[in-house]
Amino acid sequence: MKNLMLALLTFISFAVKAQNPKTAVTNAAMSLEMYDADPSKSDELVKAKNDIDFAAGHEKTEGDPRVWRYRGKIHNKIAFNAKLKADNSDAAIIALNSFSKAWDLEIAKLEEKGKGPSKIPAKLDFKTGFENACKALYNTGADAYNSKNYDLSYKCFAGILTIKPKTAEGLVKKPVNLITPNKVNMELESARLGGMSAVLLGNAKEAEFLLLPLLDGKKIDEKLIPSTYSMLANAYQKSGNIAKASEILAKARKLYPSDQALLISEINIALGEGNLDVIEEKLKLAVAADKENIELQFALGGVYDEIFRNKLKEDDATALEFFDKAVEWYKNAFSIDQKHFNSAYSLGAIHVNYSNAFAKKMNELDLKDPKLKDLEIRYAELLDFGLVHLLTAEEIKPDDLGVAVALKEVYGRKNDEANYEKYKNKVIEIQNKK
Repeated sequence: MKNLMLALLTFISFAVKAQNPKTAVTNAAMSLEMYDADPSKSDELVKAKNDIDFAAGHEKTEGDPRVWRYRGKIHNKIAFNAKLKADNSDAAIIALNSFSKAWDLEIAKLEEKGKGPSKIPAKLDFKTGFENACKALYNTGADAYNSKNYDLSYKCFAGILTIKPKTAEGLVKKPVNLITPNKVNMELESARLGGMSAVLLGNAKEAEFLLLPLLDGKKIDEKLIPSTYSMLANAYQKSGNIAKASEILAKARKLYPSDQALLISEINIALGEGNLDVIEEKLKLAVAADKENIELQFALGGVYDEIFRNKLKEDDATALEFFDKAVEWYKNAFSIDQKHFNSAYSLGAIHVNYSNAFAKKMNELDLKDPKLKDLEIRYAELLDFGLVHLLTAEEIKPDDLGVAVALKEVYGRKNDEANYEKYKNKVIEIQNKK
């Protein structure tokens, strides 16, 4: 019985001792040394993490800078451990925060003594720790960005940007080095990729804060500058701040007047605002810069098509002018790729739409009116042209519902009973498949 009690007391004593935060720090340091001696011992790194996290959260040791430096070192190791990093995606962020906490605690102690940051102790520990944290953050951020985890990538890249400002005065003689061996400036790249992450998260202000200094100062590869301006403007457009988006694009276009990414961004804004005249001019410039870009050719046809339809509603005499322009650009697009469905379909649709205007005028005339014959001829011509292009579109996409409906309509107007029934049945078949 006494032996049992002794064993129990020994166990209790051990348990209490294990919960001592200072002992936990010692244990964490020992586990870290064992892992460094043999990196295959990932379990030692897990032990080190558990012990140091306990000590960092304990009231008796949470104010000790050494605890936080150890925590930073341990989480840096986790961030580079292939086995552990997958389940500890925030390890790099914790490492940075830990070194930052240790730094702040040391600075506070110095201030109490009336000393400045240049007197901070453990300079080598901090320099190495922050540099390793930067590498871990950069790698984690890049992986997160590539896997479209933009929230994590933003936090990682934004974290890197805090390192130099925090340590500049304290490590003035031997500042942290954020340049990789292959000459990548991780600070500048973090601002760029962090800004891009903010764009993709829809945080336009954060994106501007990170990106504009790079863009205005041309601190990134100049080939990337126009598209980056464009992405920043798009972020503001999506947030509803059209004025800011236009301001950024205007600045960028002065620097890169023929850049297509910027032109397309301006076109998108103009489309959203309904400024078709502006779109027309921008698209012409874009097409001139890339004559084989089928989507730009098609887009210009679409701009003229929309203007044409608006003019047609107003019974404007200039409708024909925009009809001809739309047909020209749709045909240009189709000539680049004769399997381009949208061009073929749009050519068919615009001719059928224009025929509607002639049908309306015919209905308004007396049967004896001499103008009726000319209108009937033009109406039939437009239907025939529309039919040819719609049949081409059908060859490209045989089961497209829109094409089948349009063909049924055209054959109905042409009083072609057989084909009308054919496409009526085809419409039903396509609908039943969906």
